[in-house]
Amino acid sequence: MIKPSVVVIGAGLAGSLLCNELANDTDVTLLEIGEEDRIRYPQIGFDNKPLAHVHTFCYGGGGTTNLWHNGLIPIDPNDVHGSEFRKVLVDSNQFMNEAAARLFFKGSFSRAYREAVSEATALANSVGISGVGVDCLLYPKRFRRLTVDPRVRSFYRVDRIRFQLTTKRIRSVHFTIDGREQSVQASAVIVAAGSMGSPKILRDIITASGTTITPPGTGFIDHPLGFVGKVRFKKEVSGAIDRLSLTDKGDYVVRSALRLKSECGRYTCCAFLRPALTMGNILAIYKHKSLLGATTGLTRIRNAFSWKLFHPDIMAEVVSHLFGVNVPGRTFNVLFVGEQRRGASRVYYQDDALRVDWSFAGEELAIYRSLLRKLSKTLGSVADEINIRTDVTEDWFWSGAHHSCTTPLSADSKGLVDEQLKLKVCENAYVCDASVIQEHSYANTGLTVGQLALRLAAELRG
Repeated sequence: MIKPSVVVIGAGLAGSLLCNELANDTDVTLLEIGEEDRIRYPQIGFDNKPLAHVHTFCYGGGGTTNLWHNGLIPIDPNDVHGSEFRKVLVDSNQFMNEAAARLFFKGSFSRAYREAVSEATALANSVGISGVGVDCLLYPKRFRRLTVDPRVRSFYRVDRIRFQLTTKRIRSVHFTIDGREQSVQASAVIVAAGSMGSPKILRDIITASGTTITPPGTGFIDHPLGFVGKVRFKKEVSGAIDRLSLTDKGDYVVRSALRLKSECGRYTCCAFLRPALTMGNILAIYKHKSLLGATTGLTRIRNAFSWKLFHPDIMAEVVSHLFGVNVPGRTFNVLFVGEQRRGASRVYYQDDALRVDWSFAGEELAIYRSLLRKLSKTLGSVADEINIRTDVTEDWFWSGAHHSCTTPLSADSKGLVDEQLKLKVCENAYVCDASVIQEHSYANTGLTVGQLALRLAAELRG
């Protein structure tokens, strides 16, 4: 029996999982613009606000799993307002434990997550933190970048991907490597190049199909993230706050966050408490702290050669990262993670050069300020001192590296993909990566991307 041939474009989190899941039942071909064992960072032109002071995505085998810290948290369907994406999300939750296992979590993730949230909620209630909910990020202690099954026919350093279509079906995919022309037949094509890369690939498929639909890219969302202040807690509650900040569970650690819901109900944000030693609110120190936390290897070592490293708050963060323990004390940073909604921000290409137009809606910044005032009031009863900036500007926030929403998903004419992640202009093409995540409250996107990949793989196998 001849196996169907599936072409996966992109070797990131979704692409790697899809290749590995489909390798048993199909002939899988992987196309990746980067190299197999090295990563490179694309040049980005920013129209407005830069994403961050560090690289937030890259090309190469494993994609941005080379950069992440593998924090696992589900997107709560109750925080999702769009009924169609909520349906997709709920349907993909059946793959939550399986996806977490592929992302190096040992045991039942759903059970561990429920227990962590229950324990954190009880802990918050016991010290008098009320009026907000609690959520948890679970970090497996041992993880690595994703790699592709050796049965997959993998091509790296790919350039100039082109598509041959007949009657709304992709028949073959053509590409070059080191100037040499290559092609592969396709029963199905899965675009998994991420929120930055997929719009360009989809643009080329749309062009080849001869349709006039608007290319994707508009609607780009991220998580505006930043340290926005300090809290010195009362002595009698400091132990509980320390456990909320970080709890060691053996194979994984738990970081708990306080949920913050906007009065309009459209935005769900959160605040993590991280160890600190001073009550100073210095933006330059916060930015350097983020720089150290978001980088790895030699890059982190280079960033460490700065006088800012010796600031007490950064030393506390270094100890927390390296040893998985908090520096004892009653003072904590407030790390705010804000939700964005689909709007005018976009990812686009000019002569194949990547550009990002990212900004905050006026409503969003006003909501962040309102929620920080709410947080200050909530923590007032358990704190000796609070120094939270409630008049924050855009300078206080940078990318949480959870780029999403550049491929519109809906059944009507506004959607480019349907609830099965199928491309509407092509009968055998799919999109599966963070670009199809339409809303993500404050949640890291890795687990959801994994769930979507396993869901699509199961559907294609069927």
